[in-house]
Amino acid sequence: MADGSDLLLYLGRFTDALERGDAAGFAAAFTPDAVYDDVFYGRFEGRPAIQAMIAERWLGDGRDFRWEMRDPVFDGRTGYANWDFSFTSIKQGDLRALMVGASKVIVQGGLIRDYREWCYDGAALAGLGVPADVQQRRFEAQDLKFRGRADKARHRLGGA
Repeated sequence: MADGSDLLLYLGRFTDALERGDAAGFAAAFTPDAVYDDVFYGRFEGRPAIQAMIAERWLGDGRDFRWEMRDPVFDGRTGYANWDFSFTSIKQGDLRALMVGASKVIVQGGLIRDYREWCYDGAALAGLGVPADVQQRRFEAQDLKFRGRADKARHRLGGA
C-alpha cells in the first residue's frame, strides 16, 4: 500500500520541471498515452501534446512558476492532492496570479497516466485583471459543458 509521500514524488517530477521551465522534463513524468486535463487550456492526450501545452501555452503565457502540492491521499494507483500554484503573467502586464486547487491523479508503471485538476479559477482570473464580461462568458461556457454531459443527466430535472 502506497502513501501520500509516494504521490508527492510523482507530482514533484512535473512541478519541479515546470519551475525550471523544462517542458520535456514535465512531459517525461507522464506515460506516452497520458491525458492531462488542464483547468484553463483543456484536455491534452499523449506525451507530445502535454509537452507542447507546457512549451507553447504555459511558458508562452507566464514565468516564475511556483507549484506546491500538499495533503496527498494515495492508494498506489489513484491519488488526490491539494495545491497552490502561482505565476507571473506575460500577457496580463506582469500581474502575479495565485490559484488554489486540487488534482486527481492515476499512476501506472511509475508514471502519471491521467491528471485532472480543479481550482478557484474565478479568483485567478480576477487577480489577472480579466474583465468581468470575459469571466462571465467563460463561466457560462463551463455551465453549458457540464449540463450537456451524459453523466449529468440525473441532475437535469424536468428535462431542463
